[in-house]
Amino acid sequence: MSKVSNCLRMLILLKSRGKMKIKELAERLEVSERMIREYKNELEKAEIYLMSEPGKNGGYYLDENSFIFNLNLEEAEISSFLMAKEFLEKEDNFMFLKEYESGLDKIKAAVKGRYDDGKNQHIVKVSRPNIDLEDEKKKYLDISSSIISRNKLEINYFSINSGLVKRVIRPYVLFMYKGFWYCIGYCELRGEIRDFKLSRIRSYKLLEDTFDKPIDFKLSDYLGHNSIFKDKLYNIKLKINPPMSIIISERIWSENQKIIFNQEDNSILFEATMSGLPEIKSWILSMGSCVEILEPEELKEEIREEVKKLKNLYKIY
Repeated sequence: MSKVSNCLRMLILLKSRGKMKIKELAERLEVSERMIREYKNELEKAEIYLMSEPGKNGGYYLDENSFIFNLNLEEAEISSFLMAKEFLEKEDNFMFLKEYESGLDKIKAAVKGRYDDGKNQHIVKVSRPNIDLEDEKKKYLDISSSIISRNKLEINYFSINSGLVKRVIRPYVLFMYKGFWYCIGYCELRGEIRDFKLSRIRSYKLLEDTFDKPIDFKLSDYLGHNSIFKDKLYNIKLKINPPMSIIISERIWSENQKIIFNQEDNSILFEATMSGLPEIKSWILSMGSCVEILEPEELKEEIREEVKKLKNLYKIY
């Protein structure tokens, strides 16, 4: 990055974050501490003066009256950006977090006055994708490029059912589901449109061969109803007792769901049309003895078989 760009970035950092040590600035800008001092000299030649304070808690800082630019953002607006940063860190392992933080620094630098830095706002996430974010980001960017250029990809893909298999795909679109990125495209090995989870692509190569994307392809046509994959629909009716009845009622599990409360015992009658049998089974089993399946009978049998397997596995009689 050029000296001018880094000088501006240093100003933005100091404007948004306040006092910073030379070492901190050097690490953030990925340059030596000597270069930070040189940037300071360059800024002073342009009559932009940085204040400095010696000692353990010292560092460079900008005078309160220093001005870069003003976006007229309100406090609630900047707070929303700070909260979004916390969400992106915890919720889905956002692969472009570094770029987001850089943009956020520019926004904060443009705001007059001091704002809550979000340290009092916390989002707790029970689990998150176990992936290498830098590797995932490179896959995302490379596959995005192949979608734009219409170049085929040769991938070594690990499938739960088939194991590691080499395939040639024609990538159509990328989308995210539950923190993971997927590529939907035509698989030449299977002769049909398939979805590929980026984290399961072990290696890939951009090919010179190009392809034409079908003009009638729509992501919505590929995705199933209330599930990312096409699947059989189940008209589900559940009786759910406390405490799970309270927990389940606090979330939207399906856009068509209906919940009827029983005021006497705080149980609920849950009805919805859903697809994705593995997810449905996992969801119902997570409620333990609090749930009773009223409909359909097919789902009851699926759960019975799953419970039998658990009994055999753990020798429960």
